[in-house]
Amino acid sequence: MAMASAGPLATRVTVGPLLPVMGVSLSARAKCLLLVAVGIIGGAVLYNVDPRNSGTYPICPFFGLTGCFCPGCGTLRALHLLLNGNPLAAMGYNPFAVLSLPFIAYSFLTGALRAFALPAPSPVFVRAGWIWGLLGAVLTFWALRNVPLAPFTVLAP
Repeated sequence: MAMASAGPLATRVTVGPLLPVMGVSLSARAKCLLLVAVGIIGGAVLYNVDPRNSGTYPICPFFGLTGCFCPGCGTLRALHLLLNGNPLAAMGYNPFAVLSLPFIAYSFLTGALRAFALPAPSPVFVRAGWIWGLLGAVLTFWALRNVPLAPFTVLAP
């Protein structure tokens, strides 16, 4: 990890592997709290401002350049619908994003428990074959959601 050159009181200045953040040292707890605060504020905005018709959010850069849907297209709309209590409609915008949320939440929760030195479940290590399978599934989803024929049109956001 990179060290700040502040003499004998040098502190670590990285968020991830060798990624300095404006010369400010953040502990794991501070990073966790900052992420929670940003998540709450972002969630509140997303809960109140509908991305389907607000014009507030930018379009997907990939869609803007190519006219094709990327694997992430529809995620913002799906999150808005989830926050407003409509999981079935959310699945219609991006099923991959909706189905991945429990895994993302588990990962964040275990990291937060470790950051605050609380008992946390053992880390889950996924075999390489599963990761390659997930990549294949995402690429297949990406390709099929751009096929303009039934039943694949259901995958488009």
